[in-house]
Amino acid sequence: MDKLPRHTTDEDRAELKAATRHSLRVAKANAFAHVTRVDEAQLSKYGSLGHGESFMPVDVLADLQGEFGAGIASPLLEALARQAGFKLVPLDDDGGTGEALDVDDVSSQIKESSEANIAALRAVGSTCLHTVREAKREASEAIERQARNYRKLAAHEGRLLRGAG
Repeated sequence: MDKLPRHTTDEDRAELKAATRHSLRVAKANAFAHVTRVDEAQLSKYGSLGHGESFMPVDVLADLQGEFGAGIASPLLEALARQAGFKLVPLDDDGGTGEALDVDDVSSQIKESSEANIAALRAVGSTCLHTVREAKREASEAIERQARNYRKLAAHEGRLLRGAG
């Protein structure tokens, strides 16, 4: 029996591979391998373009999400949601951290935004796929940091309103 065309394109699958690599880099794949059912070598295959048909199983993705904390989506989960036409919104209002926004959070946001802007300027008019993908990755990291800070500010606002009411 002939197979029907897949819903995902080669570009979609390449984006998932890149998001997997990014997620594993943030979660420190060597440490993450100790809290999931697959080893580090297998995790590496999930992010490798050289293993084009090897993707992270959903139970391993669930374990990976645990490394990011409640309310903070991994880049892989974000990419899956985006490809399916969804936007992820955390159930809690502080990113699951319970922490207040601090100077380090703001400094990190400034750093990530600066890196994203520099990469975007490099990508303007570029014909290099790597340069454009790097700009996308940097923009994604800046958005993640800004979203985390936004959630912390929203939680702070909520605490102030509850205290004032």
